Parts: sequence; C-alpha cells; structure tokens
Amino acid sequence: MNQTTPAQRRDFYRRHLLGETYQEIAQCVAVSKECVRYWCRRQRDGGSCESRYRHSPQGLLSRFSPVVRYAILRLKLEHPRWGRERIHYHLQKRRSCQGYTLPHPSSIGRYLHQWSRFRRQPRKKPAQRPKAPLPTAVHQRWQLDFKVDIEQADGQKLALHTLVDQYSGACIHAQLLLKKTSVRKVERVTWREAQTTLRCGFAFWGTMPQEVQTDNETALIGRPGKDFPSDFTLWLQGLGMSYATIRPGKCTDNAEVERGHRTVNDYAIVGQEKKSASDLQLAVQQAACELVFNLPSRAKSCNGRPPTIAYPELLSPLRPYQLNHELALFDLSRVDNFLASFQWVRKTDKVGRLQLGGKKRRYCLGRKYAQQQCCIRFDPTDRHLVFSLQGDDQKEICRHPIREVTAAKLIGLEDPSVALTPQQLPLLPEVLKG
Repeated sequence: MNQTTPAQRRDFYRRHLLGETYQEIAQCVAVSKECVRYWCRRQRDGGSCESRYRHSPQGLLSRFSPVVRYAILRLKLEHPRWGRERIHYHLQKRRSCQGYTLPHPSSIGRYLHQWSRFRRQPRKKPAQRPKAPLPTAVHQRWQLDFKVDIEQADGQKLALHTLVDQYSGACIHAQLLLKKTSVRKVERVTWREAQTTLRCGFAFWGTMPQEVQTDNETALIGRPGKDFPSDFTLWLQGLGMSYATIRPGKCTDNAEVERGHRTVNDYAIVGQEKKSASDLQLAVQQAACELVFNLPSRAKSCNGRPPTIAYPELLSPLRPYQLNHELALFDLSRVDNFLASFQWVRKTDKVGRLQLGGKKRRYCLGRKYAQQQCCIRFDPTDRHLVFSLQGDDQKEICRHPIREVTAAKLIGLEDPSVALTPQQLPLLPEVLKG
C-alpha cells in the first residue's frame, strides 16, 4: 500500500466532516480504515497532516563514534586476513579509541560485511567434465586402484593394488604391499608402487593397454593446482599409453576396479589376516588367476563364464610387452611431444629462481628477473625449456635443459629399488594347464 500525501489526508477529514464514514473513505481511496481514522482524529485534535519521524534512519554502527568506525576500516585494510575478534582486540589497544564505547565483535562483522571486498568469496567449483566414453574392446582401458587400510593380526598395514580391464571386467593383476605406518596416518601409495603394479600386469599378460585410469591420487597426478605433468604421466606417455583420471567425487567412474577390490579382498584376505604377508600375497595372486581363468564372472556380458572364455581376445597381446625390453619400448620423443603441448606460468623468487615440476627441478633466471611472472614452454628440438616474460612471449630470456626428464629417470634405472629383470610368474602355467 502506497503512502498517503498531506493533500489526501486533508481530503479524508473534509469528507468525514461531510458525513462519510471511515470505511467508506478507505474503500474509495484503497487504504485501510485505520489509516483514515488516524489522520482524521489527528486533524480533529489540531495536529498536522505532515509525517514526523522521531528517529532519523540509522546505519550500521551509527551509534558509535566515527573514530571507531574509521579505526575498524583502517585495521581491516591493513590486515585483510584479520577477523572480527582480532579487530575488536586491537581496537581496545588502539590509542585513538581510548574512552569510546566499542561495538561487539558480531557488530563489527556485520559492519564490514556491507562491503563486498571484505566478504569471504565462495570457492569456484571446477567445471565438471563429462564422463569418459566407455571402452569398446579389451585392453583398451585398464583401471587401477588401491586399498590401503588392510590390517593384519600382528598390526601391520597392507595395501591391495588391483588392476581391472574395464571392458571385460577381468582382474588383470592384484598384489599386496606392506605399508609404513606412523602415529598419524598410514603411508599413501607412491607412483613407483603404482608403476610396479602396472609392470606386473604388463608382464603377466604380455601386453600394454591403450589407456590407464585411476582416481585423483596426489602421488600419481601431482599436487592440486600444479599443471606440470607428473612423472607417472610421463612414464605412461613414453610407453605410448594415455593417462586418465575419474571425475572428482565420482568413484562410480572406476566401478569395475572398485568391485574388483571387494571381490579379491573377500575371496583371499578376509578371515586370513593371521597369515604372513608373503602367504597372503600368494593367496591374492592365486585368487586373481582363478577369478579370471576358472571362476564364472558376474559381469552381464560374460553370461556366467570366466572372463577369458567370454573374451578370448584377452590372451592376444594388443601391444606386446616384455619386462626386460621396456627400455627399448620407451620412446622419449613421445614425452617431448607431450610436454611441447603445454605452456606454464611461474613467478620467480627474490633471487630470480623458479620451480617447475618438483623440488629438484629449479631453474635460475638471474636477479634481473626477480619477482616477475614468466612464461615457459618446452622446445623438443634440443630438449630445453624456453623462458620469457609474461606479456612478451616472443622475447626469449634464456634457455635451460629440462631436468629429471630422461628415460632412465622415468623408467627407474637410477633407482636401486626398481628392478627391470624377468620376474617369475609361477601361477600362469598352472592356470593354463587347468
């Protein structure tokens, strides 16, 4: 309902004196009867038709001194990360605010909230990428996942690595690894362990897939926000395989390997925790072989048959692999071409250094370029990183050979814990005979 004007209010009183009731006047001008009655009686008693407000509209903290309001803004601008409690604490200590009444911390928070620059900005949700198309053949995509909280009777922690072919649902490989434990947490998987698991699967079946898919393990994809490819990604690229991750928070994208985890765990581990780690490892390997060669599969496409019977092409190598020939299969030019498709932006520190791809990959541009944003690209012709200032990409500052990106480093020839020797796989012949 609109506010009435002084002329309308005088007309209310005039019409009432002529004999109209309050209700009749209110219905005629579309206002409430109480409104008409109020202004008629006010004029009858000698009052004015003008509206009078006893209190002027007040803003936030208007009852406090301008000195206090100024001090709050000054403290917030000087210390953007301070909250209302800290600002209130320092207001009490500020000399200019001595003797003034100070607002409650919650009032300080409401006062600052009226400016958008002082509000907590909502986190931008990453764009949800579409689900990857389903594979159309065996050995097209292998899913790899880890279960790291398996506890033995003696308190030792084991991690179960499971590798599954997504198209057929066949368990490609399963193995247990002993994990180091601390008071705080169980050690997570490392990319070298994932590399070992994949190698065992390659060697067992004598083939490599076209693609490997995992969840978003930091050890495999690198730290969040770091756009330089991980060593695990580069190793797969060198062998001609692409690397994919599931959508964040969508574990159903890895449904086949998640189901494989439970199947292997229930079949070979549950109830056998008193066995030694080596005995459990043999049981897990035996279970993986029986599940894929002998036991009927619950996958719809298998129709109750073992995966190798339903999909005999599992035994036909798609991309032949031998463990002691991995160095010959590894093509560093694939890694170089992959890196050449990226461009990175980094800020140098106070002495002109920056880091790209790990702590051991530091590059010095000189103090002349300290605290500046630099663009970096990879030149595959001479395997050098090319540095330039942001905004002037065409002007080259310097070039440095890329560090820690060699075939020996990625394969693990420099790591004593990595052995590229033929491994004995005693279970396969026994299964094939059965």
